[in-house]
Amino acid sequence: MQRRWGFKVLGSLQVIDSGRVVELRSAKQRVLLAALLMKANAPVSSYELMEHLWGDEPSGAARATLQTYVMRLRQSLDDLADRKLVRTWPTGYSIHVEDDQLDLLTFQRLRAEARRAPDLETEAGLLGEAAALWRGPALDQVSSLRMEQTDVQRLNEQRWEVLERRNDAELQLGRHDQIVDELRSLVGEHPLRERFWYQLMLALHRTGQQAQALDVFRRASDVLADELGIDPNAELRALHMEVLAGSSAPVAATGTGPSWLPPAVGDFSGRSAEVVRLTAGLRAGGTWTITGPGGVGKTSLAVHCAHVVRDAFPDGQLYLNLRGGEQKPVEPAAALDRLLRGLGVSGGAIPSTVEDRVDLYRDLLSDRRILVVLDNAVNEAQVRPLLPGTTAGAALVTSRAALAGLEAAHVVPLDVLPAVDALALLQAAVGEARCAAEPGAAQQIVTYCGSLPLALRVAAARLVARPHWQLSKLAGRLSDERRRFDELSLGDLDVRASLALSYDGLDESHRTAFRLLSLVDTPDFPAWVASSLLGLDLDDAEDNVEALVDARLVDYAGRDALGQVRYRLHDLLRAFGREAASEDPAEALKALFEQWLDLAMRADVELPHQGVRLEPLALERFDLGDAAEWFDAEWQNVHAVITQAAALGLGSLAAELAIRSAAFCDLRARFDDWEQINALGLTCAPAARKPMLFQQRGILRARLHDYAAASADFQAAQEGFVEAGDVWGEAYAWYGMGWMHEWCGRSLEARAAHREAMERFVASSNPHGEIEVLCSLGAIERRAGGLAAAQQYLERARRVAGQLGDEQSELMATLELGRLHQFTGELDESAAFLRSSLAAAQKLGDPDLAANIRLFLADTLVRSGQNSLAEEQLRQAWEFFEEHDDRQGRIWVWRLRSGLAATPEEALRLAELALDQARDMGSPPEFGRSLRVLGNALDRSGRAEEAREHWRQAEETLTASGFQAEAVELRLATS
Repeated sequence: MQRRWGFKVLGSLQVIDSGRVVELRSAKQRVLLAALLMKANAPVSSYELMEHLWGDEPSGAARATLQTYVMRLRQSLDDLADRKLVRTWPTGYSIHVEDDQLDLLTFQRLRAEARRAPDLETEAGLLGEAAALWRGPALDQVSSLRMEQTDVQRLNEQRWEVLERRNDAELQLGRHDQIVDELRSLVGEHPLRERFWYQLMLALHRTGQQAQALDVFRRASDVLADELGIDPNAELRALHMEVLAGSSAPVAATGTGPSWLPPAVGDFSGRSAEVVRLTAGLRAGGTWTITGPGGVGKTSLAVHCAHVVRDAFPDGQLYLNLRGGEQKPVEPAAALDRLLRGLGVSGGAIPSTVEDRVDLYRDLLSDRRILVVLDNAVNEAQVRPLLPGTTAGAALVTSRAALAGLEAAHVVPLDVLPAVDALALLQAAVGEARCAAEPGAAQQIVTYCGSLPLALRVAAARLVARPHWQLSKLAGRLSDERRRFDELSLGDLDVRASLALSYDGLDESHRTAFRLLSLVDTPDFPAWVASSLLGLDLDDAEDNVEALVDARLVDYAGRDALGQVRYRLHDLLRAFGREAASEDPAEALKALFEQWLDLAMRADVELPHQGVRLEPLALERFDLGDAAEWFDAEWQNVHAVITQAAALGLGSLAAELAIRSAAFCDLRARFDDWEQINALGLTCAPAARKPMLFQQRGILRARLHDYAAASADFQAAQEGFVEAGDVWGEAYAWYGMGWMHEWCGRSLEARAAHREAMERFVASSNPHGEIEVLCSLGAIERRAGGLAAAQQYLERARRVAGQLGDEQSELMATLELGRLHQFTGELDESAAFLRSSLAAAQKLGDPDLAANIRLFLADTLVRSGQNSLAEEQLRQAWEFFEEHDDRQGRIWVWRLRSGLAATPEEALRLAELALDQARDMGSPPEFGRSLRVLGNALDRSGRAEEAREHWRQAEETLTASGFQAEAVELRLATS
């Protein structure tokens, strides 16, 4: 039977396998899955997923760790092979489910259907179904601060909104007694939601329970006064008066003032958190501003919230479009004339000066509960005279400008819609069935529209006007960036025109800055990028970028680990900027990309290298702080620049940047990223640089324990270096081949290759390379039993590394000395050397090396009887190996834990796991060691004859691999 997965987020996170609830034990897997489900069927960027997992400042290894978590999630969902559920995108990942596989999608569908319900009975039923899906607070027990502040808050608010609408429908249908008990529970759970108090009070009133209804009003008054310091709203007060009067007639909103609000937005969706904040704030009074770029839905949100709070402003609601985006915005004098007339002042009685009009306007509003909505404001000077200036009323202002100068104003910034809400908007407009028939195309439309509400409304309008079109047809048209804005225009709805209002209002220097920034493919950027693009000093460049922020064409993206302010462009704005650009991208961006390369080259010099070190160049010293931290902060951009440079024909630059990023990828164990940039570099590198890319790929494959492929790469690198006459590079290629001979148990070949490498390191004056060979020769001699020779090699390596100040090489020599002392039985000395090398690896920020050192330290601790300390080292090492799917590391842990196992059965199980994995690795030494451990476990289980046979095979394998010392140790231990 085919497995069918289901997911629930409306309550605790649940994973359902063919009707059976299964547990995801990893807290990080639950966070990852929840983040994907919140935007089901849409890509979620890696950056956003990392923020959900680790907050605003993820570690340098976060991206590699994320890739591992995704792999584990696929494994948990049996999706490793097909990848039908969890899919990879260029920018991140997505999870693909049908409506009936995820309760959130069902909930959103029911909400949308309820809005379009033909009658009250149907609406109540649909809302009741939606409410019944909830089992508790959204994503209960999913630990992610960002998710709690965004998705969880938004979903919970949608739940209460559905319940409020359902209760209203039930009350209108006369089912007062059927919902009283639930309403009592709701006011207990949410005592600050005045709507629930109103509904409970009305239900009791309608069922003749006047005393209980009055008691509800008293309790509501006490709670609101104690918690918020406010009185009940006008709706509750009016109902209170009805109850006191003994009337059971439905309560209607009253008010004799002007009501200028535009019609309510029929298909309004999303913005739950903003709606909650604005409606609560407006009821309390004051000035509230909604700011954001063109097309983001500021007016729709303002009108929606104004209608929601109409009951709180019985003296009237004024609305005025200030036309801030047009060539001639409304002047304050004209605006005041319009507002005063709306308040009943005749034309002849309106003062002639602005100051006198302001005085009269505020005097008229002083004791009246009036809401003033000022739409499309251009700046603070236009708005200030129009504010009520009283605590009795409230003002709601929308503007593309930040309006930071408005005193005591509460700012609600607006960005594009979350993907779920964007899809809901499209579904509400074109129909649930039509979107359900083509879910992939619907999601593509949302993506191409950048989740911008205006763009989505235009796209939806085109589909409504063309019912014969499939969604995939429009998605295909939108996929062409060159004609996207032509498609996003219909009647008076025009996305290009909306964005052009902001662009056309800039001076020429700022327009140029915007166009050039739009050409860059990076997800965000620091201010120095504009400096390089525009040829300005940093302060002037930053002023240009901040002007674009003020114009809502560029967003502030936060600060990176280096303290730099970072900015980003919305996808549609980037497309608009590229459409406006006449500059040739390759020519315009070359200097910027060269700047990134220069920084990467200088940072690369500061990083540790193993297996290859580039010949020294005359470079300025890296002066931007810690080089690894700079790479951490800039990595997504460096990766994007390599990709874009290659696409623009700047292949030499792309390849060099890939070469100069390899050490960072090695240091931070970003093996997937490393593989991608290396492959790209090889496609576009000039012939002279390909050997270096082959050498680096060999190191990468060695890290992944693919020794055969690594050997082939080192061989290709060696041939290329010989052809180019590059003795420095050839030395490293020989060293890499020797390294692989070591791991594959070919000691004679390893010695020969290392001798070739040493000759060339000496000839090319590379003492760092000499140290690497000395460390490898020391390891070979240790394994072969030449302990004195091993000691000499390693002491010499450590001494030379110390003289050079080469921390990486000194670390490796110290590590090998620790392993040597372990073998000679000097366990205290071994532990000291290994702890020293572990501290150095942690200081360098090399998690891969640190995890492997923990294995060697654990081995020493086991030999000295310190099992609890050994287990702690194994636990920390295991976390890394699991996250990075490191087979060899897991084999070592299983072998050591087999020796520590509490029972013979557990020891045997772990030893068999190690042997099965070692058999597939193609490394005879690892296979021999695993045979030995399985022999130990068999002996402990009373199967002495089988144990001896495994020991015999282990001894033969280790001897043939040049590991004579371990073979002798095995023979002595089992004789």
